[in-house]
Amino acid sequence: MDYGKADKSGAEATIFALLNDKQKEFITFVLSKYVETGVDELDQEKLPILLTNKYQSLEDAKEILGDVTNISRLFIEFQQFLYQKRIA
Repeated sequence: MDYGKADKSGAEATIFALLNDKQKEFITFVLSKYVETGVDELDQEKLPILLTNKYQSLEDAKEILGDVTNISRLFIEFQQFLYQKRIA
């Protein structure tokens, strides 16, 4: 088992149920980078880079996703679902 990668498919359904369309688009982008690069892509320090890559500027990201506090919370909270063990 690869402990560096979480169960993306189950987590994605859980995460997406709680998000608006703009947030879903950003999380899909982050998850694609996670799959390409690995767990390091989820480091909090990568958030400004991810936002700039997706939206061209932090100001544009804030306009689309809300203030920095909300964006940061979204980035951190979706990760709890990503790594949450599913109980069947």
